[in-house]
Amino acid sequence: MKQLKSELPAGLEKIVFRCLVISIAFLLFWVAVLFFADQLMVSVHAKFFGISDSDLGKFEYDAKLIHYQLMGIFKLSATTLFLIPWLVLRFSRDC
Repeated sequence: MKQLKSELPAGLEKIVFRCLVISIAFLLFWVAVLFFADQLMVSVHAKFFGISDSDLGKFEYDAKLIHYQLMGIFKLSATTLFLIPWLVLRFSRDC
């Protein structure tokens, strides 16, 4: 039983670190898509929502603004949910 208690924080640390790496990879993919394929993304979403060509300029600005806000929220959430717990588990291991 004692060995199980000592392995639990190490296992939890590995899981949280993997979640952190996956969330960073997802965020980098999202940034790359927004940077390299922004026109494609806007045109696909405009067709999906039925935005006319005359309103496409405003929609493009709004879509990029929303994506940047969501990226910030995602980054803040990943930091709060994965980075901080991983740091706590990592540096409390030696105590």
